[in-house]
Amino acid sequence: MNVEATDSWLPLTDYSTKHKISVSTLRRRIKANDIRFRFEEGKYFIMDEPVSTHQRVYRPSQESDLALVGAHQGMMKGSDMASSKDELKAQDLADKTVKVNKDEPILTAANKLLNELKKAYTLILQEKEEHILQLRDEVADLKTLVRVLESENDRLKGFKQ
Repeated sequence: MNVEATDSWLPLTDYSTKHKISVSTLRRRIKANDIRFRFEEGKYFIMDEPVSTHQRVYRPSQESDLALVGAHQGMMKGSDMASSKDELKAQDLADKTVKVNKDEPILTAANKLLNELKKAYTLILQEKEEHILQLRDEVADLKTLVRVLESENDRLKGFKQ
């Protein structure tokens, strides 16, 4: 390692102390490739610059993704018309992750994710409305059938007397 590199790169513990950030946070950022680092002789070195200059990429955690899907599925199961088809669509939505470039800010990524959610919920609501219309037609048909059967029943009762 040359002298110039030693001056600009710090071991994790030194960087942690200097910039007041935990070593575990630094390791998570290294793992996520959110921070400039080097790995030499079994040790990580981080570029000696403020934390704010490092690129942070928005990546929804698996827990938040699961919570989102769980909330959606909970809403769907709460209604009488929940179906496995709706649950599959919710899972498809969870499986679709918004691909984020390293240069893309968090707000843009969040807006993309929000737009994907809006599209998915709009599609589900449209399908639910279509299903409701079908059910209304079936109810109207059943009411007509009941009236016909009741009138036939009344007619047959008149023959018995």
